[in-house]
Amino acid sequence: MKNNILISIVFLIASLAFVSCNSVKYVPEGKHLLTKNKLFVDGKQGGVKEANEYIIQRPNQSVLLLKFPLYFYNLGNKGYDTAFVQYLDRHPKTLKFLDKTFSRKQVSSMNNTYKGLNKWFLEKGEAPVILDSEKTTATAKNLKSYFINQGYYKVKIDYKEILYPNKKAEVEYYIEKNTPYRIDSISKDISSKELDLIYQKRKFPTSIKKGELLKLSYFEDERDKITRLFRNNGVYYFDPNSIRFSIDTTRNEFDVNVKLQIANRYISKADSVYFVPYKKQTVSKVKVYTDYYFNDRQKPYKDTLVYNKMEFINHEKSKYNPKLLSNAIFIQPDSLYRDIDRENTRTQIRNLQNFKLVEIRYRELKDSTLEASIYLTPYEKFRLGINTELTHSNVRPFGVSAGVSLLNRNIFKGAEILKLSVQGSFLNSQDAAEFNTFFNAWEAGGDISLKIPRFLLPFKTNKWVSKDMSPKTQFLLATNFQKNIGLDKQNFTGSLTYSWAPNRKNKHSIELLNLQYIRNLNVSSYFNIYRTDRNTLINISDTDIPAPENAKDENGNLIPLTYIDYVLDPSNGFATQFPSDYKSVQNIKRRYDIITEDYLIPAIVYNYNYNNSKGIKDNSFSAIRVRAATAGNLASIFVKSEGGDSSKKLLGIPIAQYAKLDLEYRKFWGFGPKKTLAYRFFTGIALPYGNSKGVPFNKAYYIGGPNDLRAWKVYSLGPGSTRNGLEYNVGNFKILSSLEYRFNVLGSFNGAFFIDAGNIWDITNNSITPDDEKFNGFDSLRDIAIGSGFGMRYDVNFLVIRLDFGFKTYEPYLETNRWFTNYNFKKSVINIGINYPF
Repeated sequence: MKNNILISIVFLIASLAFVSCNSVKYVPEGKHLLTKNKLFVDGKQGGVKEANEYIIQRPNQSVLLLKFPLYFYNLGNKGYDTAFVQYLDRHPKTLKFLDKTFSRKQVSSMNNTYKGLNKWFLEKGEAPVILDSEKTTATAKNLKSYFINQGYYKVKIDYKEILYPNKKAEVEYYIEKNTPYRIDSISKDISSKELDLIYQKRKFPTSIKKGELLKLSYFEDERDKITRLFRNNGVYYFDPNSIRFSIDTTRNEFDVNVKLQIANRYISKADSVYFVPYKKQTVSKVKVYTDYYFNDRQKPYKDTLVYNKMEFINHEKSKYNPKLLSNAIFIQPDSLYRDIDRENTRTQIRNLQNFKLVEIRYRELKDSTLEASIYLTPYEKFRLGINTELTHSNVRPFGVSAGVSLLNRNIFKGAEILKLSVQGSFLNSQDAAEFNTFFNAWEAGGDISLKIPRFLLPFKTNKWVSKDMSPKTQFLLATNFQKNIGLDKQNFTGSLTYSWAPNRKNKHSIELLNLQYIRNLNVSSYFNIYRTDRNTLINISDTDIPAPENAKDENGNLIPLTYIDYVLDPSNGFATQFPSDYKSVQNIKRRYDIITEDYLIPAIVYNYNYNNSKGIKDNSFSAIRVRAATAGNLASIFVKSEGGDSSKKLLGIPIAQYAKLDLEYRKFWGFGPKKTLAYRFFTGIALPYGNSKGVPFNKAYYIGGPNDLRAWKVYSLGPGSTRNGLEYNVGNFKILSSLEYRFNVLGSFNGAFFIDAGNIWDITNNSITPDDEKFNGFDSLRDIAIGSGFGMRYDVNFLVIRLDFGFKTYEPYLETNRWFTNYNFKKSVINIGINYPF
């Protein structure tokens, strides 16, 4: 710990020395490096965050208060084209090293390397920001415009450039807002009677209100609302430029009267210009071209089908069922024109994933109605996909996987998508360490899915889920096989899922049927894989409860299951003689039964996702995820217990019965385009009941790993404050919280600092569960482990390669000195991941 602190101090001193002598290396004489901008609003520094966005010239980017991109740039030599050759001219002996003379080719190679390295420093670094007085003046004008647009029309702006002898400079801006202008009264003057009637029936609240500041954004927002109002009520030709707001300050300089004026439609034809009143228009015809290609646009259309007055036109015989395709079309014949119908049509057709181009055009007919033409360019019907991947974890140090998928679009002429996938992996697994080959394990699987762009139900659902909510039905059949991985599980899954999205932010899905069968093929290897349980039994047999002869094999080694039955036999009385050992063996038997038992899991699952992100570049948003599942209820009703066994089985397979709830909240705060503070909170609970004594192993919670509590390896922590040394620790209650600051370091290289906190517990109140594994209310929160660390990420556009170092900060299982005891690189966990952890 002390050595790490010393190293950090030395590194900090070296960094500061490097910074102090390097920051103005490429600042020309008579020029100054801009180091800081300060804003003083009404005599106080700061106070208006938005105003900072209007500063044109900003200092070089800082990372943890240090301008690393600038320092990186300064490492380069601008004269790299000739610098190496000139150096050799001045130092000819450099070409001789250990009596060896470099050839001309070798010298040329060294020169190219020198050039490439310096060019890379200069391109990837950030050139010094030289103070530019013209940009300072332009910034002052920007700030004045900003405050005027906020209603401060009497604002005064001044600035001062402070130049320092060390070639550095700061700029201070002084802003006096003075008395703002406010809205006193609002009136309207709408030339078109039809527009006036529509406006009077509006249902949205106005953005321009009496007493509010005279802010430009209020008027822009009002103009957008009015434009949407008219264009969604039949006014196809409405132009937002027809809207004008006039301001009158004659009665009181700071209390203004606002008049909304909407002029008639402006028309320019040939050399004449005139105005006509706006009017509503209907869509009389809808034509859908389902095989439109730009290069084939002149070819004749030979096939036309009509459904609900819509014409479906094709060059050859139609490949789409008009009735089914019409579900994605919101523009209807004999309906009022609406912008929202055009947008919904475009969105829903794209969601079908059958067409790569959607173009919608309108033209006015002689009777003043509109004709809508929808041009659709299909994707190729079949698509073959191949993917490969390298994997790494603490359980499987290395793996190579590959997959092949075949996509068949429009298989039933209703834009359905059938997908067949096969994937396999060769792994280096710790569970098969006795094999002498590097790839000692494998995994293979396949699935078939059918996605239908509508609800497939025996009754109508339009009243609850309209077609603009993108209703979908998906069938899935999947299987997976393992060899030399754990207990060699076989997994068979079948599901029927209904999903819909009421709007851009909210998504719902119900897995009405999720049937999963899990079978363990290698149960006999349990005690070879879960070695801690085997060692515990051996220790008990060596110290307190000797194993009988029938509990040993021919070599004298313990037979675990026979020995367990012997210890737990009530007639032997070990429960009273050795209560602690008896409880330990009970626990091992319970864990063995849960992990090795085959399960049939018939579940019903509901998923809800909320995300208010405005796009891929938005780094200030929040997201919520809820997943609720209940398993085994219906199956248990119709299946009876077999014989004296209280558990219910279907085809001889135990039915898992439990309820599970997951809640996750994520929040992101953006500080500019390349700095983000990210927060995550997750909690989950899984309760077995009825037919089950425990939650199936693959449905339980674990903690640790590259996307979880990064200071611990996956499965290595918990439950609670226990330190049992088991290979796979799981629980049925979990809390996880993470806070991460992400920032850009240089070009595509990014960094992060993070803190993770969490743990898992047992909440079944089972009598044989140790107390330190149980969750006992708020007192158990002291068992929350805390890890912290830093990460490096490289952005390659389509994905992010991540390397995180996690340090154990608070270890709840330690008897004393729980804080920072193992906070060092030797005890750290290195996590390799793809994309962000959350």
